[in-house]
Amino acid sequence: MVTSHPWTTGGVVLKASVLKAVEEEALAGYTRDEEACGYLKGPAAEPLLCDEHVRMENIANKLHAIDPERYFRTARTFFDFNGKRFSDAVERGAAEGRPIKVLYHSHLDAGAYFSPTDAAMMSGGEPPAEEGGQIAMGPGPAFPLAFLVTSVRGGSGEGRPEGKPSIAEHRLFVWDGAAFVASTFSVID
Repeated sequence: MVTSHPWTTGGVVLKASVLKAVEEEALAGYTRDEEACGYLKGPAAEPLLCDEHVRMENIANKLHAIDPERYFRTARTFFDFNGKRFSDAVERGAAEGRPIKVLYHSHLDAGAYFSPTDAAMMSGGEPPAEEGGQIAMGPGPAFPLAFLVTSVRGGSGEGRPEGKPSIAEHRLFVWDGAAFVASTFSVID
């Protein structure tokens, strides 16, 4: 399949410094008890390369404070961001020849998977109305992106120092036309 946005089919290449920035932000988010989120950019001339990290504010706690019934999850288990700012950044990046290629977020004390809520939100569908409720998938992502999920685990455990959070894993997901599926990425210096 030929696409004008090759990163949407996987095989993304992350600069080590970019992945390190994602990890640092994910760890900082863990200490704030919230999922971190942001995006990765890179040159249009090297369509799979991401060489820039941009943090976004997770506004889930603000939404929860305004309407705890509708936004029943806090930033510990949910992420959202200013959609207008993100849309403007996507347009600006494309115009400057440095498109946004990957949207990332972290999971706290959970695996690096694309949850049903993630899938509903990122496909333009409907998230659950209550914990454990049904989701409705949408037609697909509003922007041509791949999606990176980083798992951060705290406390003691295999390979983790007592009480100090650490990165457990990263996984990349892409939209295959019907669902988000795991894909590949690599890291370079």
